[in-house]
Amino acid sequence: MSKSGEETNGLVSIGQLAKAAGVSSRTIRYYEELGILPEPRRSAGGTRKYPSEYGGYIAATLALKDLGFRLDEIKPLARLALGRTVSAGQRDTAARLVEDRIEALSRQVTVLRRLHDSVRTPDAVTSVPAILGATVATASVDEPTEMAR
Repeated sequence: MSKSGEETNGLVSIGQLAKAAGVSSRTIRYYEELGILPEPRRSAGGTRKYPSEYGGYIAATLALKDLGFRLDEIKPLARLALGRTVSAGQRDTAARLVEDRIEALSRQVTVLRRLHDSVRTPDAVTSVPAILGATVATASVDEPTEMAR
C-alpha cells in the first residue's frame, strides 16, 4: 500500500495522530479547542491534517497532566515543554504555575506524612479522620473536571 502525498509530507490524519499518541480523536479536538494544540492544516475537503510533530505537544500535555497540572494550566507550559521560544511574560506565567504546583505537592507530602504517622502509630495524637477532614476542608470543590486520556 502506498502512502498518500500528505503522509509523505509529514502530515497525518487525526486518527493516525491519535493512535500514535495513545489518545482518542476527541481528545485531540478538545486540546485544539483549549489552545493546547495549534490549529492544524486542513485539506481541500476540510479534513484536519497534522504535522507528525504534534505528537510532541500531546506527549508534553500528558506528561504535564501526570505531574498534576490541570488542562487550563498546561497551555502556558506546553511551548516550554517542547523547547519552543516564549516571551518573558509567558515564561513568568509558566514559572508561577510550576511554583504553585510545587507548593501544592509540598502540602500534600505534609498531609501524607501525618497520615502515615497516624496509621503506623495506634496512639497517634491526630486521628486519620482529623487529618483527612482537614485536607478535605481545604480542597477546592470548584476545580474543573478534565477529560480522561
